[in-house]
Amino acid sequence: MAEVLITEIRSDRDPRRGQKDRSSPNFSLAEIPAGTTELLWRTEPDTGKIRFNVMADIRANSDHRVLSNIASGARTPLPRERESLSRRGFYIANPSGSEQDIFVVKVYALVPDQ
Repeated sequence: MAEVLITEIRSDRDPRRGQKDRSSPNFSLAEIPAGTTELLWRTEPDTGKIRFNVMADIRANSDHRVLSNIASGARTPLPRERESLSRRGFYIANPSGSEQDIFVVKVYALVPDQ
């Protein structure tokens, strides 16, 4: 499988001021190569301690969790909400384990070899 970088997100170590869960800006999963069924998540630094959830940003409704307890190296299915939320998107939420104020999450599409 080939790994294709989809997005890179800077996340705070804790939820942002005035937010219950959110620790990053929104990101999109709209531009994913054809044939992709899984995503690979990596954090920098890659200490193995950082964990987080991924929330869907729902306009005028309560946001909801689409992926839980993600750690660096985790493989997940594509969120079902990916196409309907291509503009609003997703965000990192409820992180734990980071020893730095900011960490980076890189999301890769796992594309089958042709």
